[in-house]
Parts: sequence; structure tokens; C-alpha cells
Amino acid sequence: MSEPVWRDGWFVVPSRVPYRDLDFFGHVNNATYFTYFEWARTLLWFELNGGSRPEDIGFIVAHAECDFKKQIAMESIEVLVRIGDMRTSSLDFLYEVRKGDGSLAATGKVTVVLFDWETGAKKPIEDELRRKARARFDASDARATAVL
Repeated sequence: MSEPVWRDGWFVVPSRVPYRDLDFFGHVNNATYFTYFEWARTLLWFELNGGSRPEDIGFIVAHAECDFKKQIAMESIEVLVRIGDMRTSSLDFLYEVRKGDGSLAATGKVTVVLFDWETGAKKPIEDELRRKARARFDASDARATAVL
């Protein structure tokens, strides 16, 4: 698969559904979408903050939701992710999962809380992260700045 790219205000992660993600009926199990979200979120976090190891993830998941639109089979997909609302210590990652033909298969939102692993406590979002997020999403889509 090709590398992630920025497109229309989204960080786009191309992927291919492996056989292991299919259920008895031959389509992707609903719980698997959250794994797709996780991988896209991780790659976006590394893109914005650097790092490549699990300990470089500076947040914990507080809430996750997914709306299913179409079934996905063993096919090419794209997982699109962007940052939505940023509050004092939490932010939303917004998602779209698109089939190879471009049709929308699912949407989602995951709220995370920035977390200091050493102190075991939440921490505020630093201005540098806000600046980086604003710069990346602003560059390709003015709608992204309305929620940052």
C-alpha cells in the first residue's frame, strides 16, 4: 500500500482489508473499524508530533463511536482522519472510511485526553500542538480551522 497523504483537509491512510478482518458473512466485523481508526490516528499523531514508538503516544481514549454506512469486504479502502474540536486537555479525531470506489462506508469520532504517563494525570494541550494541527488542516481546507 502507498504512504499516507494529506488531501482536502484529511490525513488519508490507504489500506487493504486482510482476510483476518472478515467475519463469517464475508464483510468486515464492526469492531474492526475501531482498529482502522486507531492506526490512522496513530500515524496522524506521529506526523504531527514525531515519534514512532508506543510510548510516543501522548493520550488515552475517552470515547469512541462509529456509524456504519456500507459493508466492506476484502478490498482496498482509505481511512481518513482529521482533528476536530480541541478543548483544554482533550480533542476529537474525526474519521471517514471509504471504499476503493470512493463511497463512504463509515464515519466515526474518537475523543482522547492528553496524558502524562510519568505522573499518571491528564495534561493540557500545548500551543505547539494547536499550531501544528492548525497549520496542517488549514493548508488544505479552511473548514478545519473553524473547530480548532
